[in-house]
Amino acid sequence: MPAFPAILTSFLLGAQLSLASPTFPKHWDFSSYCNAPHVNVSHYEPPEKGVELLHLSVMMRHHKRAPVVLVPKEREINIGVPWDCSGIEQFTYGGRGGRLTNSVTIPAGHPFREQIWAGNCEEGQLTAGGFHDSKTHGKDLWDVYHAHLGFLQAVQPSEISVRTTYVDRTKYVTSGVLAGMDPSSAKRKWPAHAQPQRENSLGPTYKCPRADSLLSAAQAAPVWQDRLDTVLGTENSPPSSPPTPNYQCAVLFYQDLLTARVCNDHPLPCNAAGGCVSEEDAAEIFELGNLEGDYLWHRAETATEYNQLTFGVLFSELADALEAPKHKLALYVAHDTSIVRLAAGLEIFPLRWPRLGSEIVIEIWRDRKNRRFVRVLYDGETVESLKWTPLYDFLGVLRNQVPDHIFERCASVSGKAEGPQELFALQ
Repeated sequence: MPAFPAILTSFLLGAQLSLASPTFPKHWDFSSYCNAPHVNVSHYEPPEKGVELLHLSVMMRHHKRAPVVLVPKEREINIGVPWDCSGIEQFTYGGRGGRLTNSVTIPAGHPFREQIWAGNCEEGQLTAGGFHDSKTHGKDLWDVYHAHLGFLQAVQPSEISVRTTYVDRTKYVTSGVLAGMDPSSAKRKWPAHAQPQRENSLGPTYKCPRADSLLSAAQAAPVWQDRLDTVLGTENSPPSSPPTPNYQCAVLFYQDLLTARVCNDHPLPCNAAGGCVSEEDAAEIFELGNLEGDYLWHRAETATEYNQLTFGVLFSELADALEAPKHKLALYVAHDTSIVRLAAGLEIFPLRWPRLGSEIVIEIWRDRKNRRFVRVLYDGETVESLKWTPLYDFLGVLRNQVPDHIFERCASVSGKAEGPQELFALQ
């Protein structure tokens, strides 16, 4: 891969930057990465005749956002192309207080201005494009499960439960999905449940030193380092640790660095020597991100235990919720590392890194003999291994991913869990 890691490393270390053209070749179809396919009425088919839909759980990744990966001299990368989040109003107010709207201000004369771009976006903030995609996502869900199947009857808290992480963009995506399902819901109050950051199982961001140790071992394993050398060439391999603090996966760091820029029509960066990250480089790093994700959550010797420790609490919560659903639809709005963990636990292999807006849909059906079955769809396509699974077999799959005494096992290795896992988890 020509010069790509070297170019990225050069600007991560603070080299002077210029801008590459934002025009992309037609053969590079990045649109599906920037807005993943999802359930829609044009391609949806019920599993068979004579069955009744009982419940629907949807876990999805948020849509387009500003970057969460910033580099030294970030402002120089975006000269003339500021990050603009003014296309979506974001409110913060309590009870009967004043209706405050959030307005991010980045003063041009601030002494630390080089550390963030020009514009009005906070790190990781949902962009107007992301909000638009969220509304479309909601409309498509409603068209399938209301208009096509007649299952959902009303966009009301009595039918639909909502869970997010503590990160604002998951809440704003949720509001977009609900408005897409029913525009009048924009005027209603809606309970959105989120766990505290220290015990958040959906992100996940609870501390687990043992999981951090397993991840480090997987990254340092010769089989993985040899694989990187084979794909990139030894002189081009990224460092085993990303060149910024608190981000755990080397290739996925670079992927995230580019994703927000590509998906929001921002230019790719160049360094002072004139070397630019090309469209082909960016496409290749996305594929390497898939490779790294599949290795860390599937092929590494530590993958199963790592996934169970970091998502075991959610697997348990999900199994309990599916066994006795309280709503017709349970909507979980989360992050890429939520989706990849659920996909790994359900053995949806090989793993591809979840795209923006990726969704996993779990349907519970009842047949004429009163038997309940589960069907799973990933990004709008039926998962062949889970297309008609008895409910209690499916619950067993989930509960088999829950380690005994998970709290004690997480604490069984000394060391810090704070920082890296939290920041890596919430992309």
